Formats: sequence, structure tokens, C-alpha cells
Amino acid sequence: MKRPIRNRVQIAIIIFLLYIGWRFYLFVTYFQRGMGLSPPPRPASVEAFLPISALIAFRAWISTGVFDRIHPAGLAIFLAIIITSLLLKRGFCSWLCPIGAASEGLWKTGKRVFGQNFLLPRPVDLLLMLPKYLILAFFLKVALIDMTGPAALGFLNGPYNKIVDARMLVFWIKPGVLTIEVTLLLIAASIFVQNFWCRYLCPYGALLGLLSHISPLKVSRDPDVCINCGACTRACPNRIDVDRTTRVSALECTSCLMCIDACPVDALSLRSNPGNRVLETRLYPAALLGLFFLIIIVAKATGHWHTSITTEEYARLIPIMHMFSH
Repeated sequence: MKRPIRNRVQIAIIIFLLYIGWRFYLFVTYFQRGMGLSPPPRPASVEAFLPISALIAFRAWISTGVFDRIHPAGLAIFLAIIITSLLLKRGFCSWLCPIGAASEGLWKTGKRVFGQNFLLPRPVDLLLMLPKYLILAFFLKVALIDMTGPAALGFLNGPYNKIVDARMLVFWIKPGVLTIEVTLLLIAASIFVQNFWCRYLCPYGALLGLLSHISPLKVSRDPDVCINCGACTRACPNRIDVDRTTRVSALECTSCLMCIDACPVDALSLRSNPGNRVLETRLYPAALLGLFFLIIIVAKATGHWHTSITTEEYARLIPIMHMFSH
């Protein structure tokens, strides 16, 4: 029951983001062609793809109290992801993240075509997980330690940050040779190794894993009911030995619920504490999506969603965006 629901959520998110991407493409190309000051609406949701800008905006907000006016939707989405991870584990990665959905689709395709996915030896697996934490540490150091609040505000209000979303669009529409080669390499690796990008390289996932570690909600195993069949561990796409623990606190757990799906005797459940009441797995997506979108609704209702950049400023900056660098 859970997997079809999760797959439908993933597909719905991807369709929505493709629609958002198309609308943003029309917005940017309107100004690139110099068609005047009546562009199609700019979708604020595109700011979800600006995590570094959102991290710097978070730094500015906690130190100065000023909520980002340039990409407020990006900060609101960042906060929604952080809060849901703190309360409901790393469910964003397996339910809402389009990269996570694409990665899952690739390894499932590889498994259907080749009959299996390949497991890297445990020492190699652990070593390859190090880069995402190093990348995360670098960005956290630069944004939260090295950068002061006023400096963060200065970056946010600079011309580079104002059109960084448009630069991102151009980067993917007209990728260089190196970008194409790296992308193809990651796609190939993701076909053969489950969740290659998410497991080894994604700094966002590393951050959410650390935050979700302190989340009260975890997959719990009842040893008195468990028949030690190992089905849960075999079903886990993140190589977690579910059948060897009573509480799954591993950083790689993304709350995909595939282990609970696979259990033949209902020995697994979602609980905030071992003795606490069970959160029915059919309610988990409602809780995750409900909390995530509630934060978005609050951001919109309080005026923290749409950018303060004027149409005139976009008309001036987008045609010359290649001139700005960070």
C-alpha cells in the first residue's frame, strides 16, 4: 500500500516541477529576447533549486532577523525541509525530492534489466560516503561560520544572487561537455548501484540525515513478533540491517517504509519511542506532506514567498547575467 502511494507522490512532484521549469523557462527567455515588461508570471517554487542561496539566507535570518526578500520561497522551502526532517525523519528524500525519485527509478530499471544491483564492499561503501559530509562541512563553514550576518545580506542583495536561478536554468539548458559527461557518469552509476548520488554525493541528504538522527520518529522492530526472516533488510534500498536493531537510527534511513512493506508479520512500525503509540504508516505521508505544505502556506500567507525583484530589474539583469559571478 505504501509504495504505490509514495510512487504517486513522487510522480506528482516531478510533473509539477517540470511544469514549474517550463514556466520559468518562458519567463527567462522573455527577457532574453527583449520582449518588454509584460512577462509571464515567474513561479516562485523554482527557488527550491537554490539550496546554497537558501543556506546563506538562513544565516542572514538567524543573525539579523531579516527574512530573505530576494528568494523568500527558497528559504521557506529550506525551512520546511529542515523542520520535517527534525520531526518526521528524512522522508523528504524518498517522498518529495525529485533527484531521489529519479535515482530510485534508475536503480529499479537497472535491477529489472540486469536482474540485480551491485553492492560495493562495505569498506569501499563507507569510504565513498565521506565526500558528501566533506562537501556539507565546507558549505556550512562558509555560510554559517566564515560569513557574517551583514555579509550574508550583502550576498543576497547582490546582482549575482538575484539572477542565480536564471543562470542555473541556462546552465542545464546549455550544458558544457564536462557537465554532460559527469551527468552521464552519475546516471550510469545510479543504474548499477542503488541511490548512488543520494548515498555518496548529496550534501543536502547528508544534512537531513544528521537532523533526522535526532527525530523522535523511527522505524521500530518488535523482537517478540519478529520471525528473523530478514525480509526487511533485503528490502531496504539503503543497506540498513533493520533485522538487527530495535530502533532504526541510521543516518541513511529515508523513511521510504519499504522495510515495513516487506515484513510478513507486522513486526515493524513507526513510533516516537519504543513504548509509545504507533503512527500508522498510512498516516505518515499525510503527516509529512501536511507539515511540509503547511509551512509553505504560512510563508505565503505572511508575505514570505514572492520576490521583491521588480520586472524592470529582471529586464535589466537577465540579458547581462553572464557578466555576474559570485
